[in-house]
Amino acid sequence: MNAITNTETTAVATAHNAATAIIDAGFDVDLLLAPDAAPLEKTFTVSVLFNENGDHKAGFEIVSKNSEQYRAVIRATSVTAIKRSQTKKEQIDAKTDAGAGTLFDLGEDRNQKIAMAVVVGLPGFVRAGQPVPVTGAFLKAVFDKFPTWQEKILTSLEADANFLAI
Repeated sequence: MNAITNTETTAVATAHNAATAIIDAGFDVDLLLAPDAAPLEKTFTVSVLFNENGDHKAGFEIVSKNSEQYRAVIRATSVTAIKRSQTKKEQIDAKTDAGAGTLFDLGEDRNQKIAMAVVVGLPGFVRAGQPVPVTGAFLKAVFDKFPTWQEKILTSLEADANFLAI
């Protein structure tokens, strides 16, 4: 019994990482900003399919808004929008039904690009018994067929608590 207690104590001490040290210190900014500080973020699984008991069956493993993937897609889509707004032949008249529809479609396209960019895993999705790899073609197909899954991902991105490893 003592061996188990010692093992458990060692495991707990090992789990005391930089994130825990930051919390223990009351979010000491020096610990938070230290170059060798462990990342505070983790991935989050957005469940979309469930078994009969309501347990996770399949979903999307995503990274946060602080991730390189998210920041890169935001920059790319913003640059495209800025360039479009500066080109007279591509300006959109949002006062017309056609223009408003075009703006809506551009927003939906951007949302899909964001959702696709933050997905890093597909826990539970299989094809012929093998895990499905994360590909743009697969994500586009499922988001086109199940737009609410894309919305669940975008909503999950808004909750910082989903990604904190503390």
